[in-house]
Amino acid sequence: LENPHAYVESNIVAFTNMLEACRGSRVGHLTYASTSSVYGANTDMPFSEHRPADHPLQFYAATKRANELMAHSYSHLFGLPTTGLRFFTVYGPWGRPDMALFLFT
Repeated sequence: LENPHAYVESNIVAFTNMLEACRGSRVGHLTYASTSSVYGANTDMPFSEHRPADHPLQFYAATKRANELMAHSYSHLFGLPTTGLRFFTVYGPWGRPDMALFLFT
């Protein structure tokens, strides 16, 4: 982990700015991207969104989990409905080459 502040700035600070912008603009519903990494070392199959997400192993995942908790708080405090999508491997030109999908193609 070379630059933890980069994760904090791009995930926590930027997401807080997004939440505030939505609140100030009276957005009807915020849908945002999270990550499956919040599940940590869970190896149970099949995967389930009902599994605990309170022990992320990477700092990146911890900041994304913080986003989920902040979104939940904003929903409660300000009536801003939010939906977080926990993406797994995303395919496309910016996909990580070390992910399994790219190893088979």
